[in-house]
Amino acid sequence: MKRSLVPALVSACLLASAAGAQSAESISIQLNGAETVGDACRLTFVIRNELPKPVKALGLDLVMFDRSGGVAGYAAVDFGDLPAGKTRVRQYDVARGECSGMSRVLLNEVRACEIDGEPAGDCLPKLQLSTRSEIDFIL
Repeated sequence: MKRSLVPALVSACLLASAAGAQSAESISIQLNGAETVGDACRLTFVIRNELPKPVKALGLDLVMFDRSGGVAGYAAVDFGDLPAGKTRVRQYDVARGECSGMSRVLLNEVRACEIDGEPAGDCLPKLQLSTRSEIDFIL
């Protein structure tokens, strides 16, 4: 019985190692929090460049949805430059009204992406989205 577990364990370790290598070549963007400030919903993002090269520009178009699924706002955000291996925190007022009325944020489009001084083409596959908020962050 123990012998039959060894190949499965080795296979699981190899898969975990491959997944770790894949995530090491990415730009992670976490929706870290949402706070109502005045009459606007302010989102806080934590961005980490896990690519081996610096990101000179990263701009995204975001669409916010209310609890009924209607579009509640649209924002173009610019994360700026992201040195390799560096984590940055950015905040943006993205929609009018209470954040509690927002259900999800859609990354609608990557509008700017420049890696190591060169236009990077399609950066979407390099992005890994996550959320710590009750608001979903989706592609």
